[in-house]
Amino acid sequence: MGEHQLRRRPGNRVVRRRLHATNVIDLPKETETRDVPTATAHAKQFVVGVSLLIVVGALLLMLPIASESSESTHPTDAFFTAMSAASVTGLVTVDTATHWTFFGELVILVLIQLGGFGFMVGTSVILVLLGRGSSLRDTLMMQDGSPTMSLRDVTSLSRRIMRFILITEAIGAILLTAHFLQHESPLNAVWHGIFHSVSAFCNAGFDLQGGFNSVIGLSGSPLVILTIGGLVQAGALSFMVLNDVWLKRKWRDLYLDSKLVLITNFLLIIAAMMLFLIVEWNAALSRMDAEMKPLNALFQAIAARTAGFASINFNEAQPATLFLWVGLMLVGGAAGSTAGGIKLATFAILFLTVISTLRGQEEPQAFGRRITSNLVFRSLSIVALFMATHFLLSLALAITEDVFNDTSFGFAPLMFEVMSGLATVGLSTGITPELSIPGKLMLFVAMFIGRLGPITTAYALQRRQQPARFRFPEAHVRIG
Repeated sequence: MGEHQLRRRPGNRVVRRRLHATNVIDLPKETETRDVPTATAHAKQFVVGVSLLIVVGALLLMLPIASESSESTHPTDAFFTAMSAASVTGLVTVDTATHWTFFGELVILVLIQLGGFGFMVGTSVILVLLGRGSSLRDTLMMQDGSPTMSLRDVTSLSRRIMRFILITEAIGAILLTAHFLQHESPLNAVWHGIFHSVSAFCNAGFDLQGGFNSVIGLSGSPLVILTIGGLVQAGALSFMVLNDVWLKRKWRDLYLDSKLVLITNFLLIIAAMMLFLIVEWNAALSRMDAEMKPLNALFQAIAARTAGFASINFNEAQPATLFLWVGLMLVGGAAGSTAGGIKLATFAILFLTVISTLRGQEEPQAFGRRITSNLVFRSLSIVALFMATHFLLSLALAITEDVFNDTSFGFAPLMFEVMSGLATVGLSTGITPELSIPGKLMLFVAMFIGRLGPITTAYALQRRQQPARFRFPEAHVRIG
């Protein structure tokens, strides 16, 4: 067989071409692939970053210079405070204003700012990466493990979010400083204005009013109540939703996600406000002037799902309010925001699923769009896991406090406290400082799971979901 005939053989031609192509491929170095912003890598970095932030913050708070007594703070209280600040929750075991020095307060503020910024950026990037699987090209790239978001995109998104955070917090700090100047020295007024503005926007709920009283002493100031409430809403609705509104400015042009978030948020605030007024008018609101009661009810309805600020004493609240607030804290804010909970869009999807089922529709629909069954299943899984975690942690806290510590807190406050930690809200009936060390550890676990659980769960569920290659025969199961 001659050389000319050998070249004409198809198999030989294919082999030679593949060998030739292999020779010119320049594989990237391993160190370069680590910088690729895939969802997997970003999720791992996000979890590690939050954990490292908590440890460093706790070690700084344990320094004698951080406490007013010039003594080292107990590790349990230091780690609890660092966890609460980094997870932007607001539950405290020691009074922020009286226990910590300026250095300690500064550490807490930095933890809040880094925790809020890191969570807003981190979740936004992960959500954008996961959401870019709509086109065939992006879907194939994600299945192949390739990035669908460049480093330039990540940097640009981070800068826009940082600019949004700083501008919003600066406006809030100016307004709050104007109020504090009436009662504080200029330096204290500026510090209080900055601290409360950052805490409010990041939905942290930390305050410098003292006595574990949150902002009860400021409940008579419309400026403070409206400013903090506005900051809480800005942080809870997420940069992605507000940016969508700012760019499009027409309801019909908004993404379905933005529409669901805005409508659900509005309806929950109005319903909570009206119910709070009815139940607490002659109870927790009884000491307020009549004209301030609606405003404070609105404030509590806003803070209920996301921030731990309280203008009333929840220890005096009716059991009906505590039960309702557990449900509101469960919902939380928007995905990609500083708020916790199962998220507004998740709640909206489940509500639409129930309505569609009652109407006999196979898939939920809203605003001329359908929501796939895959998204419904993921939403159900998130809610089921969240509620199961709340059940187990509430049971564990009841055992540590009522069985082994022999306290008389009652189950409603314990359940309220666990949901507040799990949803990273920070509202309290006042029992957090009185919990035993095992009880504080239960809330620590609740805050950690609540901060990282929903986004990592959503990510894991979406990445594990594979298209079905076959379907089993249907079988009927009796329900109801």
